[in-house]
Formats: sequence, structure tokens, C-alpha cells
Amino acid sequence: MKVGVICNINAQRVPPGISARIKAILKDSIEVIEETKKLKDMKQIIDDYFDKVDIWCFVGGDGTVNQGLSYLWYKTGMKDELDIPVLHGKAGSLNAIPDKIPLKGDLDDILIRFKNFLEEKKGIRKIPRDNLKKLNTIKLSIKGYETPKICFNFFLGVPFLISKKVIEMRLGTKSSILQTIYSTIAKFVVSGGREKLIKKIKAEIEIEGAKYPYKFHYVIVGSTFREPALFFRPFTEIDKYKSGFFFFVYSGDAWTAIRNFRTYARGKKRPPHSFNDITSKVLIKAWSGLNYDGEIEDKDFVEFKAEIGPIVNLIKI
Repeated sequence: MKVGVICNINAQRVPPGISARIKAILKDSIEVIEETKKLKDMKQIIDDYFDKVDIWCFVGGDGTVNQGLSYLWYKTGMKDELDIPVLHGKAGSLNAIPDKIPLKGDLDDILIRFKNFLEEKKGIRKIPRDNLKKLNTIKLSIKGYETPKICFNFFLGVPFLISKKVIEMRLGTKSSILQTIYSTIAKFVVSGGREKLIKKIKAEIEIEGAKYPYKFHYVIVGSTFREPALFFRPFTEIDKYKSGFFFFVYSGDAWTAIRNFRTYARGKKRPPHSFNDITSKVLIKAWSGLNYDGEIEDKDFVEFKAEIGPIVNLIKI
């Protein structure tokens, strides 16, 4: 099996010369390895080597993998399942997706295990089922883009503003990200509610054809994971199984949310003035930016539809 490796050198933990290091580990298994800075370059590499590569490895953060998966899905006809196996090159700041596979260790650890795996399975034509993690996704149809994208998480409001700050500050560890979150809350309390990162956004939301009654919100989150990232698990227990993704909107009072922060963040209680359930489709018009898997749409207005996306196959080793 031949491997295609694309390294996003803009990612937090991708050092200069990363491609030489990866090539030294994977050696003859590599069909192509390239370093990129732009999405269009990633697309061109996939186009050029699509028929020659069996497995793709995207080295970077969750956003890098998001872009790679989205384009592979588009390239293969946007079917219900993306069959091409993908290895997450764990080199971002948050790395929320590898935690769900799971992929333990740093990038070198993962690549060495992957090299050993390829040597052990030499001659096989497909990755064994036991070494694949099938994950559901969300399909995002964002106004202004010709083709839909797929993701595992999206958020607007306060989570978007904090994530934008984290990216701008190039924070590289989960502890530094948590520190930023808690310091933001502390500033809000000390300033008497004047912290600029904690503010409501206007958004018109329709959930499975029904209009959500409130128009101003602090938090809007969609995720295929019960625990999207870090320790946050805002989704409460579901009464019965439904097909779809978790969706949470908080439109209540900021002080109520802060007083009950740990309770709401762990999904132990359903907040007032909120939606907290599984859904299969939402329509959102928001006067805000959007973050999906670390990809930032830094705009004053965004309009999109979120619905059930395809299954993707991520390699676990």
C-alpha cells in the first residue's frame, strides 16, 4: 500500500524539515510527500496522486485533516461513506479528533507504529477493519462555497471568539488553552460583564423545520462527539436514540451560565433558554464567525445548513 503525506507547515507543531523526518521513518512506503501552506496546494497534490495513493496522511491539526477529508469526499463523489483510509498526522494544538480514535503519543510515535504496521501487513490491499475507526461527520453547506464541507465539530458565539484568540496567540498546549478560557471568565466577572469575548451574537436558527424561539445567543455548538474537546461535554443525556448529531444552543443569561459553568459544561443539567438534543438538520443565519474543526470563517455574517454527513475511516494504530 502506498502512502501520500501532506504536511501543513502552518500548523502549530509542524517544524521546518518535517517532510525529511517523515520520509526517514516511512521510507519506501511513501508515494509522495509534500509541504503546503494553502488549501489549493493540498487539492492539487491529491489530484496529481489520487490514482497512485492508497492511504493519505495529513500532518497538521484538526483543520488540516478536515480539509483533506472534505476534498477526498468531494473527489470520490460525496457518497455516504468515504472508503479511503486516512491517518491523522497529530501536529496541531488541540488535536480533538485523535483523542476519539484514539491515537496516542506524538507524531513520531504514531508514524513509527504506522511503519511497523505497514511492514507487518505487507502485501495486503486493504487496511483491516480492526485498524479503522469509523466516525460520523456533519455536512456543512456554507453559503458562498460551491461544494459542501464535512466536519466533526462546529461552533459560533463565545467558543468561536475564544478559539480565534487561541489561534491568533498560537497556543500549543491544552493547558494553555484551558488557562485562556478560565482567564476570560475571570475577566468577565472582575469587569462586571465587560469582557469582549463573552457577548451574545444574533442568529436565526431553524431546527428540523422548526424555528428556535430566541435570536441572541452566547453559545452554538454542533458535534458528532458527546465530548467535543478538552473536558467539555455540554450535551445532556438523550431520552432515546436518534440519528443525527449533538446540537446545543444557549440563549440565557451570562451570569447564570458562569455560576453553573462546570455543571453546564459537563452536561449535568439542561440550562434554561437553550436547545440541547440530537438533530439531523439545522439552518443558521448568524451575524458571527464560524469555526469548524479549527477552520475559521472570520466573517460578520455566515449562513449555512448542517446535516448528517458521511462516515469516514480513520486509521487507529
